[in-house]
Order: sequence, then C-alpha cells, then structure tokens
Amino acid sequence: MTDNIIVFNGSKKDFEEMISQKIKNTELTIPFMELIQHYNARLRPNESGVREAELHKNIKVDNCIVRADDYGSVLEHVLSNFVTIVTLNYDIGTLYVHNPPRKVMNSLSVGCAGKIKIMNSEYSFISRSSLLEIYKNLNNDILGQNICKKQIIGGLYKLISRPDIKKPIVLMLYGPSGVGKTETAKSISRSMGGNLLRIQFSMMQTTEAYNYIFGAEHSKASFARDMLARETNVILIDEFDKVNPAFYNAFYELFDEGKYVDTNYDVVLNRVVFLLTCNYTNENEIKQALGPAMFSRIGCCIEYEELLEEQKKRIISLWYEEILNSLIEDEKEVIEATDIKDWFLNHSDRYDNIRLLKEKLENAIFEKLAQEFVISKL
Repeated sequence: MTDNIIVFNGSKKDFEEMISQKIKNTELTIPFMELIQHYNARLRPNESGVREAELHKNIKVDNCIVRADDYGSVLEHVLSNFVTIVTLNYDIGTLYVHNPPRKVMNSLSVGCAGKIKIMNSEYSFISRSSLLEIYKNLNNDILGQNICKKQIIGGLYKLISRPDIKKPIVLMLYGPSGVGKTETAKSISRSMGGNLLRIQFSMMQTTEAYNYIFGAEHSKASFARDMLARETNVILIDEFDKVNPAFYNAFYELFDEGKYVDTNYDVVLNRVVFLLTCNYTNENEIKQALGPAMFSRIGCCIEYEELLEEQKKRIISLWYEEILNSLIEDEKEVIEATDIKDWFLNHSDRYDNIRLLKEKLENAIFEKLAQEFVISKL
C-alpha cells in the first residue's frame, strides 16, 4: 500500500529540487528500479538469490521515487499494472512519480483515488519586465540583427496584451545558416530561467520522425515527453521546413490551442513560445514550402540577414578572448605569440556561417596547443 502519491509534471531540475525539499536525510527512501528488482525476485525466486521467506514480507519505506527515465527500463505490463506492482512488496509512505505516461496515470487514478496530489513546474510567463530582460540579453548575446530583435519583442508582447489567451506564440526565424537564429532562442530561454528545449527533425529519417512525433514504444524518446520535461516555456524547432509535410497535422492543435496528445502522453502548453527556424530567403518561399494551413498558424516571420564585416570581426575578438580566458598561463603565452587572431580578423570575409567561423578559430588554437605541448615532445 501507499499512503500518499505526488505526481510531478515538469522538468527534471524542478522534480529533483522538489524531492530534495520534501525528503529528509533520515527517511528511508528507495528508487523505483530497486523496487522492480525486488518484484522480479518474487516472480523468479530461484534466480534471484534472495531467500523466499524474505520475498513475502512487505517492506516499509518512507518514500519511493519514480523518475521519468525509469519507465523506459521496464516492460509495458509494469505501466498498466503500476499500482499493483509498486505495492506488492512495499508499504510506502509517499510515492513520488515524475512525468508518468498515460498508462501509469490511469493505474494510479483507479487504484489510488483520493491519495494523489498533482504538482507542476512553475514556468515563468512573459511580462513587461521580463520582456525588458529578454531584450537586454538579446542585445548582449546577438551581434547585429537589430530589426529582428525588435520584431521578436513585438511578437512576444502579444502574450502580455491578452493574458486570458492560453494559446502559444509561434515565430518563424528565417535566413542563412549561422547568423544567430539558434542563439536567439537560447538567449530567450536563459532569460526565462532555464535551458532551451531544442528539437531537430532534420536529423531524423521518416520512420524515426513519425515515431518521435506521434509516439511509439514507451521506452523511446518522443516529442510529447520532451515538451513535458522542458525547463522553460520556450521551445525551438530547428529547420522546421525539413519536417515531412505529412506530419504537419500533428502541429495544428498544438499551435492553435497548446494541446498535444500522442500514444503515451497528454501535454498542455499554456502560453508557450515556439520558435521555428528555416533557411529560406523570403516569406513566399516559406508559405510555399509549409502550405497555407501551416503558414497561417505562424504569428510572425522574422528575417535574419548576413552579418557585416565589422560584426564578424567583433565576434572573432570576443570568441578569441573567451577561449584565451579558459586557458592556463603557459597556454595563453603560446597563443598570444601567434598571429591566429590577426589572421582571422584579416580573413573574416571568408566566413558567412558564424558557427563555422567559431569552429575554425577554436581548431586553430587547440591544434597549436597540441603541437606545442604534445606532438613536439615525442
């Protein structure tokens, strides 16, 4: 049996913080997977090495913690019979359950009605003061793209003007690769208090993408599960134009109402900011690629431009100094004696992609250090 059940929906960071506050060091607490090992031993006592008499005694514990990653380590029948299995050998004071799949929640609702307390991550919502913080951080984190920053703040202001509306805001950031679109999303998410949830459908094949979007086995990653575990109300879908158009119907209700249902999870995303990216050069290309139905659900299309030479040079200087500050003294002396920084400043026009520029600068520095302190010593 179990006396109390706390179901927590939200990020891993918030769940761990919650249990650290509620559980005392003096309490007897077991992880779910230890409980499952005991359950398996009862089913197969000859294989377990545990005395059979011990297997039929109920063990009293103050707490049992079920983490979101645990569901993928058990067979599906464990989810459907969750309450029966959890209470078979244990008397539990408080059962903590993180982001339960639908089958687990159904089992809890049937077997433990009246004992369940639901808790959720408390996400920061957009306000006038938070918009000011977002704008200040964007100006610090993103060089250039001044028009884009203003358009983003304008797009986000809709969440302030209509607090009664729960639907998400959907913004499309478009333009060439490596000019700040992804960094913009990261900056906004940091301003809202956590790491960005970044989805890259372009990395998936059709079958893999289908299973990820619509849900498959409970042990597999899914779009719904990732959104449920987000740290902030900012979600980036990179290269949204690479999503197979056959999957777009999965996003209609999500972008319209902030609701998402797949095989295993139900997710409600009130007032979430969805940032989509693509590499098209104008809105007509985006509309043609996405189709009118999907395009109509985008609140604003924001164009990112190629960076100017002076902006590239400033990025080189800033990135060079950041790497230098991470080095120890003798490494700094070696790099400062080279012309690496000057070479990149003089050839900044070779690079249109800022990610590639940073990568090449890093490689030049660390290859020099490897030569000086490792290769030359042999």
